[in-house]
Amino acid sequence: MNVVCVGDCGVDQYIPSGERHFGGITANFARHARNEFPVTDDIHVVSCVGSDDGAELVLSGLHNSGITCHISRLPGATPLQTIAIEPDGEKNFIRYDEGVLANFSFGESERKIIAGSDLLVAPVYLQIVDLFDDLMGLETSGIVSIDYADFLQHPDFDLLERHIGSIDIGFFGLSVDEDQSIAHIARLAARHEKLFVVTLGAHGSRAFYGKHCFECSPVPVTRVVDTTGAGDAFAAAFLASYCHGSSVPDAMQNGATLAAEVVGRVGSWS
Repeated sequence: MNVVCVGDCGVDQYIPSGERHFGGITANFARHARNEFPVTDDIHVVSCVGSDDGAELVLSGLHNSGITCHISRLPGATPLQTIAIEPDGEKNFIRYDEGVLANFSFGESERKIIAGSDLLVAPVYLQIVDLFDDLMGLETSGIVSIDYADFLQHPDFDLLERHIGSIDIGFFGLSVDEDQSIAHIARLAARHEKLFVVTLGAHGSRAFYGKHCFECSPVPVTRVVDTTGAGDAFAAAFLASYCHGSSVPDAMQNGATLAAEVVGRVGSWS
């Protein structure tokens, strides 16, 4: 299987400590995917970094990872996410600077890589909607999986429905209190015969596959240290299982298991 991960590779900076970690939804997913998918599968990353020190942190995080990188270096700043950790370990995204990602576009080489994917994985959030629209316009014949990364803060159902015909699997990180959004996602899954997975933190996850609904309890954790990247890990383990024949409930359990490992340490990747 040819897995192509498209989107952000950047730096997670924690405050007030100033500690910096390799990060970005796409980079996190790819690192976990390389561990979760069979070694015979190829994992690719299509992204960009800047001309600053953050670029070196990202590139070193991907070096010798077994991932094939197609990462452009552009003049400017590498994407930067500023994070504060609450006493209960919950992440709090303070500020995001997309940096050079705002100027990134798909050239002929990137288009060929995307067209050859068996599984295309990408995030979308407020700052990169234009790039996401461009991606959805490109040719690909494989499974398309999208992480609606800021749906809790920006539940953009217009964006979801605009490209729903091109999407096979969607991931949404929500609160268990978001009843209306969850119900709307379930209705769209049923109407369009899609697989939509809603992660709910300490309340586990729900999956809507067409008209079917599945629930999965969270894996117990001794202490939640940092929830950054838990959703990326869940998606990687879920897709590695599901795309190789596991049932939806089994894939959800595998996702929950890996997410539980990630929340026990600072940073989304060890």
